Amino acid sequence: MTNKPQLNTEGSLVAGLAAVALFVVLAAVFATVSFPAPAGFPDGAAITKSLGAAMFDIAPSAIMDEGEAAVPGEGFLVAFEIIDVLLVAALVGAVMLARREEAGTVVGLGTESDPEDAAVAADGGETVTGDGSSDEGGDQ
Repeated sequence: MTNKPQLNTEGSLVAGLAAVALFVVLAAVFATVSFPAPAGFPDGAAITKSLGAAMFDIAPSAIMDEGEAAVPGEGFLVAFEIIDVLLVAALVGAVMLARREEAGTVVGLGTESDPEDAAVAADGGETVTGDGSSDEGGDQ
């Protein structure tokens, strides 16, 4: 006979009520706010050329063709920084997930004291032993 799962409410009632209250307040704020019409970019705006001019510290008028309008590059700074932080966090997370641990210690290539236990590196599966000979992993 199996038992049905039961809801554990010990100590989490106040936190749950606070979460519901926060949700109600945020829902009320977002439901009653009025956003202005999106402005967008003017017709003929050369966004890529403007960003290139800002990146290389060139006057935008020096590279704009006739009929193209420059866009201030400072507006893209916040978006660039947010993407930068996100990519750094993803890179750190990938490194943390790729680390191998055995018995609480980090294991890396080439850290073994016994050459017979050497890890196979990215050299086509060839393990080099301490005496300089190599074992390609095939039958002997």
